[in-house]
Amino acid sequence: MTTACRLCRLPEPLRSTMETALSHLHTLTARERQILAQLVASQESDELSRAMGISVRTVKFHVANLRQKLGGLSRFQLCLVGVFDLMDLADCPEHRSAHDARAGFVPAA
Repeated sequence: MTTACRLCRLPEPLRSTMETALSHLHTLTARERQILAQLVASQESDELSRAMGISVRTVKFHVANLRQKLGGLSRFQLCLVGVFDLMDLADCPEHRSAHDARAGFVPAA
């Protein structure tokens, strides 16, 4: 018996949103990828700014760019995209092809 991948199990509107966002990961800059990885750790903007050595305003600028590039997502949805990407939760062939953008995505240490 074949089970659907974790991404396929999401309700349709959320699955579509996640598929679109994951397919656009290749458009992110290295700094935006670091910010996305830090968002997964559920850090607030002030914590992110201290950890990365940048201003809160710069963090908010990068988060706004992430939201725009990945389809107007909320901060929570950005975290979901980061989790799906980091943990390779899309494990069926149909979604693997949509996630080729994962190449080069290295979470911040």
